[in-house]
This record gives sequence, C-alpha cells and structure tokens, in this order.
Amino acid sequence: MPRQTKDERFASHLPEILLYHSKILADGPRIAALKRSVEMYVRKGRTFLDVGSGAGVWAILAAKLGASRVVAVELEEGLIPVIFKHAQENGVADRIEIIHGNIDNVQLNGKFDVIVAELFAGDVFSESTTSSMIGIRNRFLAEGGVLLPQLMQRWAAPLIKSIDGEKDFDLPVTTNFLNGLLLNYGSQTSSFERSKLKFAAEPKLLTQIDYLTVEVPPAAEMMLAEWTLDDVSKVDSVIVYCTTQYAPGVILDTWKSDTWFGEKFEFTPFDVKAGTLRIEANLDSNNPGWSISLPSHPDRSTQSFSPVFAYTRARMAFATTPYKKARKSRKARD
Repeated sequence: MPRQTKDERFASHLPEILLYHSKILADGPRIAALKRSVEMYVRKGRTFLDVGSGAGVWAILAAKLGASRVVAVELEEGLIPVIFKHAQENGVADRIEIIHGNIDNVQLNGKFDVIVAELFAGDVFSESTTSSMIGIRNRFLAEGGVLLPQLMQRWAAPLIKSIDGEKDFDLPVTTNFLNGLLLNYGSQTSSFERSKLKFAAEPKLLTQIDYLTVEVPPAAEMMLAEWTLDDVSKVDSVIVYCTTQYAPGVILDTWKSDTWFGEKFEFTPFDVKAGTLRIEANLDSNNPGWSISLPSHPDRSTQSFSPVFAYTRARMAFATTPYKKARKSRKARD
C-alpha cells in the first residue's frame, strides 16, 4: 500500500481534530473557569502565552484584553489555520504570533506574565505531562507571573450499584469469561453517565500536583483511599476523577465537564453489610493495577486487577483452545 501523502494525512486527521475541539468549546464549566481566570490576570501591557492553543480562544481573548504580546503554540497542524482565522474574525490577527510545534522544543524570546497550558489530552498525571509543565514554568514564566492551571487533584469515591440501564433482554448463554477479563480495564464515563451515578461515601483525595512548586515528576506510586460504609454490599465500583484549580477560588470539578472522563473501576460486590472498603491503585499508564479489599473483614479475599492479568488469562486460554487456522486461498496468496 503506497504511503500516505502529507495532504492525505492532513485530510484524514482533520475531522477528528475539528470535532474534538468543537466539543471542548461546548464544555460550559471548562470554558467558564478558564475565561474567569484569564480575565482575572490579563490586562493591558501584560504578555501572554497560550500553550496547546487549540482553536485559539484564550490567545484571542488575551489580545482583546490588551495584552502587549500574545503567542499561541499548537502541535496539531490542522489547527494552525483555525487559530489564524478565528483571530481574523475577532480583529486581532495582527497581534497574535502563531507557532506550530511541540512546546518542549519551541524556542521563544523573553518570558510571559500569564501562561495558559492545558496539556491534558493524555494522562494528566504522567511523567511527560508533568515534565512539560515544569519546563513551561521554568523556561517561559516571568518572575511573579501566573501559570494556569495551578493545581491538579485526583479523587476517588465508591459508587452504589445502579439498576438504571440494565439490559431488557437475557442472553441465552453465560459470558463470565469475557466479563472477568473486562474487569481488568477501567471504563471511561461521560458527564451524562456520571449524572446517573451515586456516591456511597464522600470522595477521598488520592494524589495532587502543584504546578507552581513541583520540581520533578512524581514517581509512580500506589495510591490508597478507604471508606467506612453501612452497607458494603451495595457498592460495585470506584470512580476516579480530577479537579483542576486554575486560580484561587476558580476550580473546575471535572465531574461536571463534558471533555473530561472519570474512570470507573468495577469489582464483584462483597456480601457484607457494615465494613471498611479500600482501594489501592497504581494508575501509571505504563503499568496500571489496582486492588479492592475489606480491611474490616480479613477473611474476604482481596480482588486484584490489571490489564496484564487479562492478557495473561487470554493468552493461557488461547494456548489451550482447540481450533483450526484457516488457510489462505490461492487468490489471497497471490
């Protein structure tokens, strides 16, 4: 198959980029938090850097607020003309410098009074994301300057079993093997799905990163939270989600955001009433794993999960499955 040309790759990738950023622009809570923060700090004469500029909204707003220098850095090629055209629409195209590239490699003259850096398309707490944020702060933030966001926190909460959305049909066979494998993968939840979920107890803080002070990316570690519940048997999962502090008093609860996903970790409910439920989790994207246990009932076995467990079980089952491999037809071989 011939290699795709640059134009073909651009064309095939463009719809995905446009749809994703259209969704971001429709995320009311996220937009409101950032708008309030930018308006709080940007005023006439200040310099502004927009990292991961996307559709260019914050660079354009900074220019309209009177920033003396505005730079928009964006990695996605398809968004470069979007930023420019939006700047033209808003009458500030001559006041925004647009740079196409990865911020880790970009060279800029001078430093900036206000920096917006939303680099959260991947794992928020990953080493690469934190390293980029540290680099942005150290290389580009002026003394006394403001970096947005400032603090990222990760929370966990147990969820009450829901009967909403149960299948209105019965399978004619059992599928326990498939279901058991799936438990080894957290599932993402949209804001609509989260609206139907009910906490069995208050959320507990798992970990946090303060971008104003962090010097080195935190090492992957086992995070722990536990809750004392009146009825443990009603709980069948734990949800993990984030909050973002953009500025003092300006906090985005991503539970309500359409462009942030909570991650739901399901398990087999324990058949006990009052007790203490504990989750221990290493959510490093390179080697995730978690366990659910009942410290109050040591006789109940800990349930442990990891994508590695699913892979191992599937490969072992594959090795012992009697099957025939189809031969390629002559036409396919030719």
